[in-house]
Amino acid sequence: MWQIKYNFISSILIISLCFPAFAAEGDNEREFYIAAKEGKLHQVKNMLADGANVNSKNAAGRTALMGAAYFGNVGIVEELVVEGADVNGADEQGKTALMLAVANRKLEVVEVLLNAGADPKLKDKNDKDVIQMAEKTKNKKLIKMIENAAE
Repeated sequence: MWQIKYNFISSILIISLCFPAFAAEGDNEREFYIAAKEGKLHQVKNMLADGANVNSKNAAGRTALMGAAYFGNVGIVEELVVEGADVNGADEQGKTALMLAVANRKLEVVEVLLNAGADPKLKDKNDKDVIQMAEKTKNKKLIKMIENAAE
């Protein structure tokens, strides 16, 4: 029995040494998401240049675009949109980057996402749309922006 465990552990070690990207699968997505939400544009660009999947998701089903939108990192949102990020992708709760930006009153991000084709009529898993989320913020400029986009 110990021989089987030894062989298994040895195999894992060999794989992780020979194929570090395979061994760290998941770490890259998490690192990419964290860089985007923390506003580290240079790191995000480097990771994209190194082949990061612009639409990879973290454990909660959130993409780097969602993280950047939530925290208001406009430059990163713009970069991810240019790189082909899915502006209407949703997390496990059905929230999109636009919904997250609206909930946090990130007007510049909302404008970028709307210009990139984000759909203001989508609903999350609680059947709430972006207009309802905007109204909850009581921010008149944000509400008007979303209402105009939804027409």
